Amino acid sequence: MSNLALRVLTAVVALPLVGALVVWREPLGFGVLVLVVAALALTEYVNLTLTAASRRLRVSVVVVGVGLAAALYLRPELALVWVLAAVVAASTAVLLEPGDLTAAGARLGLAGFGVVYLGALPASLALLHRDAAHGAVWVCAAIAVTFGNDTGAYFAGRALGRHKLYPAISPAKTVEGAVGGLAAGLGILLAGHATLAPMMTIADCLLIAGPAAVLGPVGDLVESMIKRSAGAKDSGKLLPGHGGMLDRIDALLFVSAWVYVYVVHLR
Repeated sequence: MSNLALRVLTAVVALPLVGALVVWREPLGFGVLVLVVAALALTEYVNLTLTAASRRLRVSVVVVGVGLAAALYLRPELALVWVLAAVVAASTAVLLEPGDLTAAGARLGLAGFGVVYLGALPASLALLHRDAAHGAVWVCAAIAVTFGNDTGAYFAGRALGRHKLYPAISPAKTVEGAVGGLAAGLGILLAGHATLAPMMTIADCLLIAGPAAVLGPVGDLVESMIKRSAGAKDSGKLLPGHGGMLDRIDALLFVSAWVYVYVVHLR
């Protein structure tokens, strides 16, 4: 099967499960899904970046990151406390097993970044689902605009791509693809506004799609930079056609954080 066919098949299998948990009236189901996804992505992350570290340290980073996500979900009003505690815990874990001291500083930075990157950012999607009015609609909007951006950029880049966006990190991305991604993401949100989600205004569509067209590619490029520094093509092999879990959610992590801030705190 071609890579595109595998991607479509994986999406056909996975999306109904995700959709069912999003629309389920019990928000805890989606919250648990987010924690599982965070754990899988963190496992891939530590296996990419902390290859020289002990298994105990890698497991510690995963546990601390998932713990941060759970704490933020349960008591978001104590967010600063949880982030500080997570950074201290990750730093202590590295301090107890520093390994080669010439690389200990880099290991410390990677552990601390991973805990926040894949602990705090995934929690924003679960909090958006639980705490925002019409939370399921906004979660669907965040997922739809991210995947629409990705798909639009893929096809526009293949058909029209001439100018490289960031060839040092991701040679396949083009400026034309980025514009196509913006158009596709905005089109999906406007279609949702006109049909299934009238409570989402045109201004909402613009204020979500515009930043998402920037933040999605930034999230993708950050993950690509991590993989390139590790000499890996994919973060894992969990999802056929997509690579690992981190490959699939890299853009969504950044987009969902913006949608949460916009809907819950700015709208």
